Amino acid sequence: MLKKISLFIGMAISANAVAKGGVSPYLPLNQAPELEHLVQQLLAVSKNTHIMSKPYKSHDIYRILQTIRYDYPELYHTLTYQINPYIQSSATTLAKVTLSAGTNEKNIPNQRGQTTKTNLIVEGGAYSNFGDYFGMSAVGIANEDEILLTQSIMYLGFKYAQLDIGYREHWYSPFSNSAMLLSTQAETTPSISISNVTPITSFNIRYDMFITQLSEQRGILKNKRVENAEDREYEPGKPYLFGLHTSLAITDNLTVSLSRLMQFGGGPRDVSLKDFAEGFFSPGSKDNVGEDDTNDVNFELGDQLGAIAFEYSNTLYNTPYELYAEIALEDTLGGDRNNAYSFGLFLPFISDKHSLRIEHSNWQDLWYANGIYLDGNRNNGNVIGHWAGDEHIYDDYVAAKAVSLNWNWQLNRKESLQTTFSSLKNKSDVYTTSYELQITYNRKLSRAAWGVKSWGVDFYGGEDVYGDSFAKLGVTANFN
Repeated sequence: MLKKISLFIGMAISANAVAKGGVSPYLPLNQAPELEHLVQQLLAVSKNTHIMSKPYKSHDIYRILQTIRYDYPELYHTLTYQINPYIQSSATTLAKVTLSAGTNEKNIPNQRGQTTKTNLIVEGGAYSNFGDYFGMSAVGIANEDEILLTQSIMYLGFKYAQLDIGYREHWYSPFSNSAMLLSTQAETTPSISISNVTPITSFNIRYDMFITQLSEQRGILKNKRVENAEDREYEPGKPYLFGLHTSLAITDNLTVSLSRLMQFGGGPRDVSLKDFAEGFFSPGSKDNVGEDDTNDVNFELGDQLGAIAFEYSNTLYNTPYELYAEIALEDTLGGDRNNAYSFGLFLPFISDKHSLRIEHSNWQDLWYANGIYLDGNRNNGNVIGHWAGDEHIYDDYVAAKAVSLNWNWQLNRKESLQTTFSSLKNKSDVYTTSYELQITYNRKLSRAAWGVKSWGVDFYGGEDVYGDSFAKLGVTANFN
């Protein structure tokens, strides 16, 4: 199945490879907080430029940056300096080392399964473009236990169709602290992706499509769905994951996006291109099939998640703001379960030195659970979406709501302070309300010392949903 779809994508892009316009490397995703915050400010104040999936393509962001040169000169000059390495023909873009110590092992949100017990982290990244239509990048994280590849890919194509092959991350949501469908909570998997560098038409249409294979699940349903759980047969296997995201600007201020995930096949389940097409275009008829609906054990494709989101930006009393919301669905809209609702507010410039972001998510029972896959929507034990989906007993897919607050304070030209407070309430008496606080301080050096150009201190601590306290303190040296 994966080979057939990759061949189709390859044929589609090869027919257009001679068109004008080039490919682009990607900006970091949850690896360079200061740069990523500046980009979020840029997207909030520029017109008709909402981008609702990540990672961002550097050439796309650089093009948008030119539109705010005179309205936000300080942001323009600061971000131009930081993004400059990503728009060269080749460059080393990331080089930093973090030493830390932590207590009571707990997953760190959106950090690819890393925990508070991770003591040594080395992050590096570089890329090289070989002309306008082909390039390679190598970006990853090494700790004492494993190597995590993040944006390690070969990319080729042109401005309306860039093909990425390798370990490329996907974040399908306008939200920054979490994503209900797809985020960096779980480890990155190798994938084949296709997307556009330059938006299409005056509506700024953007798209992103990929297929990958997840890690092995402990059990995938072998026989038909039956009411008695003891009669269900499971075999281990690796399911496929297909993703599609598209967005368009309705007005200069309003952008709408649609996202779709399809987890299918793997192990004993056989899926053809016809099955895939029917599941894509008619999801209601190929999911949640009852035991009396069909004799074909493979008739039900797998599990599907979808979301519709909007993002609106404007200015009120000379203060720019960004409002965004998302409705996420499992299989179909409605019913008494498997829906998720999120909304957020971003104030990029409360003053010249302060930014504030508030996000809230609320989801119903059995989110990330599925009757075909015993591990649900997970990769290597971590959910592929919202970080809070890992904050419960493994098989207890309880309804929950999460709130986060981000405050960014630019102390001066050299120093910055980022603070994130999060709270999670699982809707069950088994759990307590969790509270988390993360504070990151960064300082640029006037002159490099032993190759270090800036350094930072990071604190992450709080109380989890089981009532246990945790803490981690880290020191980071940046060499780039």
